[in-house]
Amino acid sequence: MMGMRFVFLMALAALLAGCGQLITPLPETTPVVILLTATPLHTVTLRPTSTPAPATPAPTATATVTPTPIVYVVQPGDTLLVIAVQFGVSAERIQEANGVVDPRRLQVGQQLIIPGPEEDPEEPPTPTPTPLPLTVRRLSFQQTPTDGLWALGEAYNPGPDPVSEAMVQVSLLDGDGELLAAETGFVQLDVIMPDQPVAFAILFGEPPAQFAQYQAVALTGMPMPLGARYYLDMAVSGVQGQMVGAAIYEVSGLLHNVGDSDVESVRLLVTGYDDQNRVVAVRQANLPVSVLRAAAVTPFEVELALVGSPVVTYSVQAQALRMQ
Repeated sequence: MMGMRFVFLMALAALLAGCGQLITPLPETTPVVILLTATPLHTVTLRPTSTPAPATPAPTATATVTPTPIVYVVQPGDTLLVIAVQFGVSAERIQEANGVVDPRRLQVGQQLIIPGPEEDPEEPPTPTPTPLPLTVRRLSFQQTPTDGLWALGEAYNPGPDPVSEAMVQVSLLDGDGELLAAETGFVQLDVIMPDQPVAFAILFGEPPAQFAQYQAVALTGMPMPLGARYYLDMAVSGVQGQMVGAAIYEVSGLLHNVGDSDVESVRLLVTGYDDQNRVVAVRQANLPVSVLRAAAVTPFEVELALVGSPVVTYSVQAQALRMQ
């Protein structure tokens, strides 16, 4: 019996040796150049966390009244700053209570816990920084196919310092100066460099049937915080634009990381202007690569949807976050 088993094993070994060994090579980790497409940003809605109640409450001498937490549901047009002003608390406290990483990415229907007043009423409130001067310019209004109204324009930084957290408010008025509707929105990039503009796009979902005049002002614009991860050493080359179909203007080119740091969360902003130099199309696009190395180059392609005036000229801007 042992002899037959030995003969069988020897025959099997010879058969395998004759056929050879199949080896599947591991894929090489070579850099991949990915074409940029204007993919909408996805926002992760953070749900308020709850603290489990103890099985057996500890006895107390006197009852302690715990205020009922306020849960606010985000409405169309809401921003963190608007909600903070509404409830009389700081935007930072709402952000900390809900783990909101980027206050500009609130979603309609998202639930936010509104924290109560400060525990120490004698502590003086933290002074609010004075907004830096910003100029709103090149405004245009573009009707949407669903009877909405886009207010498109630029916030320009005339000062010597970079500005972050820039927010713009556009108000629609009748002939007597009475307010008909107002909406607010952040500009499309995190930082506005000195002597540079950044576009904004503010949607009126239910605009008035007509309005005689409007006002556009910058509500906020704060100094860029020290140690911020914002990375601005980005440049573009070989940029060209062309019409693609009846209502699409395509802008393509090469994006260069001209600095000495690897970056992530790269965003491009393409702004289209009409023959009167007004903003008529705005598109922000995320670069679909997780990391863009120092000195790396990648192509991009962004499509502007035209809802009104044609694009005559355009600009391309890019910002990113420095790798931690």
